[in-house]
Amino acid sequence: MAKKEELEERVVAFRILQARLDTLLTQRNALVARFIEIETTLQSIEDVMRSRESLFQIGSGAWTKGKRMGKKLIVEVGAGVALEKTPEEARVTLQRRKAEVQRALRIVQQGIANTSAELERLGPEIRRLAEELR
Repeated sequence: MAKKEELEERVVAFRILQARLDTLLTQRNALVARFIEIETTLQSIEDVMRSRESLFQIGSGAWTKGKRMGKKLIVEVGAGVALEKTPEEARVTLQRRKAEVQRALRIVQQGIANTSAELERLGPEIRRLAEELR
């Protein structure tokens, strides 16, 4: 294969890997945000169950004071479905979600490491081929 064609192939592969890395980094950021949200929710359950009166977010950074009515919480279980659950059931559901997010985060982190290693391998190869063409 001609050096020029080989260089072009390597450059295309490098760009594809860069795009993949960008996608993986975006996924990682979303997973980290989801993990933090779950952690915050778990702590909020503890806070709400300790006190009759709490602050409740109503959106766009606005909060209101409110009183907990009853001993159950409403928890989304997927596909837009929400069910009443005891605080312990809600914790179990959220801990399960947290574990799923952690598993997904490990997979994405491994993808980032693999893609980064491949980019580091291709970079010098591209530079070498470019130098040979000069």
